[in-house]
Amino acid sequence: MAQGIGTAILKPTKFCNADCLYCAAPPEVNGAPKWSIDEFKMLFDKLHPYLSPRGMLLWHGGEPMLMGTDFYWQAWEYAHAIMPELRFSMQSNILSYDGRRWRELLSGPFTYSVSTSFDPDEKYREYKGSTARYTQIFNKRLEAMLADGFRPKIIGTYTEETIPLAMTMYERALELDKQGNGAFSIRINYRYPAGRDIGQGEMLQPRTYGRHLIELYNRWISDAPSFVVTPLDEMFKKAIGLEAMRCPWTKSCGGHFLGIEPNFDVYNCSEFADLGEDQYSFGNIKEMSVPELLASRASRAAQRRRVDVPDDCRTCRHFDECEGGCMRDAVLYGKGLGGKFHYCASWMMVFDRIKASIRTGEADVAIRKYGQDPDAVRRSTGLRLAA
Repeated sequence: MAQGIGTAILKPTKFCNADCLYCAAPPEVNGAPKWSIDEFKMLFDKLHPYLSPRGMLLWHGGEPMLMGTDFYWQAWEYAHAIMPELRFSMQSNILSYDGRRWRELLSGPFTYSVSTSFDPDEKYREYKGSTARYTQIFNKRLEAMLADGFRPKIIGTYTEETIPLAMTMYERALELDKQGNGAFSIRINYRYPAGRDIGQGEMLQPRTYGRHLIELYNRWISDAPSFVVTPLDEMFKKAIGLEAMRCPWTKSCGGHFLGIEPNFDVYNCSEFADLGEDQYSFGNIKEMSVPELLASRASRAAQRRRVDVPDDCRTCRHFDECEGGCMRDAVLYGKGLGGKFHYCASWMMVFDRIKASIRTGEADVAIRKYGQDPDAVRRSTGLRLAA
């Protein structure tokens, strides 16, 4: 098989020092398993022949910082000796961040590629039973990371009730940007019925989500800050012809992503693992080779998304950019692997707005920030200036 796995999402433990009430990971539990460095080496020996040369290992959890710095230094030295261009990244709650221990590692092997998560409603993220304590520690650690030169992306999950707070996070980042102190980026996600939220159904209506994303987009292209707002930045890049293979705006993630759980079970991504359903497991990498995993029934079903999308998606004016949306999301809302992306209406609204701003010249500053010529973009995409 050609080298084609671009991202492997590795969960060396589900051990966590926090308790987010909708998370798929358990709160802190004594004796929760953690990978040894020898187990990582076993995994990497099996995985690396099928990784893209500049592929990424995204360390996830649980809380990956609880593995300690020595584990990552050893993992990096082993992996980098075999694949010199391999990249490391981390998704962490950052509650354990201490610059004396982590700065050299995260600025070196990880090249500052760290993202985190925070919900400004202060309702669902607890540290030792306290949401206020979680917020206090998070803010302190975030300030330390910013002072150490990190610009983490902060991921928030929002509901119908809390989505107005997405603008609060934007304003917080914008104020730092105006002060010249370095701003964090933000990602605005919808809260979905997986993990401990299984069975909750839709918690953020697609049109509500789309409306708030457009409000943020209008601010983002007007203010032209140094930070990005995801999903808007990725959708914008797709609209101007950049980033052809980015989750969730790709129908070809099957075979190009892998999610590996603490017990070494393999899924298309960690989002499928969080569904807790065996039918989406490719198998166990301790027991199977990567070609066997990718030839499994679950993997072949995921790879069919390249051709198995709803007919009305194929005729949609935004199909080249959206590519049918996330198949895990379609499964999550009962539509199946080849079904309709639940937040189709959101993406439709946002892509309409993005393309209109490109067409009229309103987004020219943003286009130039991505190193593109606005007129050339309009010619290549067919989004010519309105008369």
